[in-house]
Amino acid sequence: MEGVKSIILERKGEKDGFAERFGRVIPNGSLIFIEGKEGTGKSIFCQRFCYSLLKNNCSCSYVSTQFTIKSFLRQTASVGYDVRKFLMAGKLLFISTEVTLAETLPRKTFLEGLITGRKLFDPEIIFIDSISTLLKDSLNNENLTDLTSFFNRLTGCGKIIFITANPTEWPEEIHNTFRMITTIHFRTSRETAPGIGIVYNMYLEKFNGARFKYDPITRFSVRPGVGLIIESSGAAF
Repeated sequence: MEGVKSIILERKGEKDGFAERFGRVIPNGSLIFIEGKEGTGKSIFCQRFCYSLLKNNCSCSYVSTQFTIKSFLRQTASVGYDVRKFLMAGKLLFISTEVTLAETLPRKTFLEGLITGRKLFDPEIIFIDSISTLLKDSLNNENLTDLTSFFNRLTGCGKIIFITANPTEWPEEIHNTFRMITTIHFRTSRETAPGIGIVYNMYLEKFNGARFKYDPITRFSVRPGVGLIIESSGAAF
């Protein structure tokens, strides 16, 4: 299918069920916003999306404010999303802000550093996890348009951009702006279910231009060596 990227993932000859929950494909030129508080699963979903897209012959870049390259490779391998071979083959560009920015530049310059990082935006798909952590000291209402205009230019060229954000890390007005301009809006949540206890849910709040049906709510957990599990059906995804 032209104009889209598949998020279908097959392992051991079987589709894992993830794609059917989230629309099967992502249209080119999409901005995907994954929001949630700390510890609710934003990063594991980014890892899952990235792994499936790499497996489907896409090129990706991944900016992490949490992991170094060593810890990222360890983390993805531990949940069955091992990206080492894609990194070695040049299909994945990984950038750790802990290494490349934190030790050398003041945080107020991070927005400029992001926008001028040309190599980062060469691949077809870009992940920024998390943009609120990265830009909380440099993004404000005055320069927000610079960032959104930059993203619009990229998506206008067909790039797909995933960004994650914690709503408690930056101003509500900035957070709401990304909710409005995004093509696809996910929200992760840690909740208490009667008779069950703590559960984790992924809400698909918006999907502009969806080609196939999708589920608005998915309850999930994470299994070592397997990755994300859909709790309602018990299927790994």
